[in-house]
Amino acid sequence: MEIRLDPPAWATHLLSDLHDWSRAPLPVADLRPFDLPDDVYFEYAWLDAEGKPRPDPANEDRRNPWWPHACAVAGPDYRADPWAAKATDRPRGRTRRLWMESADGSRRHRVLVHAPDGDFDAPRPTVYLQDGKAYFGWGRAARIAELLQEAGEIPPARYVFIQPVDRGFDYFFNERYRDFLAGELIPAIENRAPCAGRRVAMGASLGGLCSAWLALQRSDLFGAVVSQSGAFLMGPADDPPDPFGGSEWLLDQLRSGAGADLRWSLDCGTLEWLHPAHLRLAEALADGGFEHRAVSRHAGHNWVCWRDGLAGALRFALGGPATLDSQRAES
Repeated sequence: MEIRLDPPAWATHLLSDLHDWSRAPLPVADLRPFDLPDDVYFEYAWLDAEGKPRPDPANEDRRNPWWPHACAVAGPDYRADPWAAKATDRPRGRTRRLWMESADGSRRHRVLVHAPDGDFDAPRPTVYLQDGKAYFGWGRAARIAELLQEAGEIPPARYVFIQPVDRGFDYFFNERYRDFLAGELIPAIENRAPCAGRRVAMGASLGGLCSAWLALQRSDLFGAVVSQSGAFLMGPADDPPDPFGGSEWLLDQLRSGAGADLRWSLDCGTLEWLHPAHLRLAEALADGGFEHRAVSRHAGHNWVCWRDGLAGALRFALGGPATLDSQRAES
């Protein structure tokens, strides 16, 4: 598929999934048609002379909840994941809204606990999601889980959506956050809504890195990891942290055999700067004989990509058949 973008008269640069947005804007003088897969989902915007990102006035397709200036291009073969496409209405199960404060008073988190079938008393496998508000709203995770459970695609489970206090601080190898989750939040949740079966650590981007780290640190608690576009170009020794070019800490851990007792679900967009790191992780998982799935999707670092990957990730993490095969793409 050839994509031709015509810059407005005021545009100086292109911002897009192909150029890490503001990190590497493309001067309009260097703009050429892009050859992308027919099933691509692609987002872009223009930069004006004052350095302000602005939407393309010729494109009204805007699906990015972060940035109102991001415009979408969907290839002729792009189809939203069927479960995501169905999940357009509000969740129908029961949701408890809680505030969880640490014993020392240093942190207070907004938490949503969702039971797709409305049952908070029966023991269930439990999925703990970082960036809880975003996954509940933009990701439509609660409704997707309901639809999957109603169709018998996944077992009855419970979902805990955790909102960070300081995202960059909480999710970067933060031992205090780990200890709060393991020692306070999880026991408090499961005293009211008991877990039976697998606990899943789940997140996207920096939250995906945090989820993998939490599961490795506390494999006595977690049995599976779902990481969507995990920020795996980072490590605890990086100073300062650089999501675009730090150390590949998780890759070193997997190559050393850590995490072999976990089930791993990774997915990433092929247009992301993180995709090469994702492929290296997939190779390490396959070489180590880990239970895993590793999916590449023709998209960027955004909620459309992650929402399209949710159903497959939940099916696998909550008990679908294990595979040692990495997949290049999934529709």
